[in-house]
Amino acid sequence: MSFNSQPDHYNSSEAEAELIDCLLASPTLDYPWNPADPETADYYTQSDRYFSLDDWSEREITQQSESFFTSIQSCWDAASSDSELSPLAALTSKFGARVPQQWLAQIAANVGSLATSNLEPVEQLVKSVQDLLSNWAIDDLLVMARPYAYAMRCNPGVDNPDNIVRPLDWTELSEMERAKLTILIAQYAIDSL
Repeated sequence: MSFNSQPDHYNSSEAEAELIDCLLASPTLDYPWNPADPETADYYTQSDRYFSLDDWSEREITQQSESFFTSIQSCWDAASSDSELSPLAALTSKFGARVPQQWLAQIAANVGSLATSNLEPVEQLVKSVQDLLSNWAIDDLLVMARPYAYAMRCNPGVDNPDNIVRPLDWTELSEMERAKLTILIAQYAIDSL
């Protein structure tokens, strides 16, 4: 394989296709993951045989490498901006159809303000919902929050709202179901951070 500079019209989909073809061209070749293995040196010697920068000037190497690393950085930036939704956007996308937007906004704000606190997980969870569930005693909220805040959350279905409350409109849910759903949403927000 030789590395020659490509024309400006060479696009990323062509590069991706070429890379995939290159990776799949030799399915029986095993990559040497252990650098201490004596066969590793042979692998790199063999693969470097077709690689030469002799045809490139120092200026071309610098330009192409800068272009390459800029391209990689833009891929990372795009991927991280796509995957990092704001806490409110994440809550809205998951629970927006079931819970009023102002509740989601309050939960997101509360969780964000408590993110760096040194509270126990159950206490952090209760503080995240306490102002929304002000008609509930703190002890009752602590009891309801424990299954979400501690290891018991690994029970199948605890993280699914439909397993916690009936799949009804917010106004049709009982006060208990609203409290459980609010705690579930707060735990989801905490886990997302």
